[in-house]
Amino acid sequence: MKPFKYYSKPQTLYPDKKDYITFYVYDKGECICEEKSGSATGSITKSHLNQKYPNAVIQEVLDEEAYKEHRKEYEDERNKLYQEFQNDLFEEYGVSDNPKRFLLLTKVEDIRDGYSEVYDLFGDLVELIVEE
Repeated sequence: MKPFKYYSKPQTLYPDKKDYITFYVYDKGECICEEKSGSATGSITKSHLNQKYPNAVIQEVLDEEAYKEHRKEYEDERNKLYQEFQNDLFEEYGVSDNPKRFLLLTKVEDIRDGYSEVYDLFGDLVELIVEE
């Protein structure tokens, strides 16, 4: 069994919508500036651009597809880590082929939250599904 922190820390960072916004600055009908927001650019904001270009119109556009793709990547990794936790838990207690292992895990997760608490309670109750 790996440390519980391993299962709860995806390598992919949680996506932030502000990292997927592009600001277009228009003056007299012409685009005079295009700025991407987010941590890489020092978090450009609409208010910052309003101060820099007081007479301009600022359009804020979210790259919905890129944001959704990043979110899916994050969720896929979380799901993979959870699946890995399940497999390691079942192997740890020798119930990898027990047909009732998921039933027990579901009941334990209804009572406890967090990998260490689930692990502890599963260990306390696993004897209920193990036949001798």
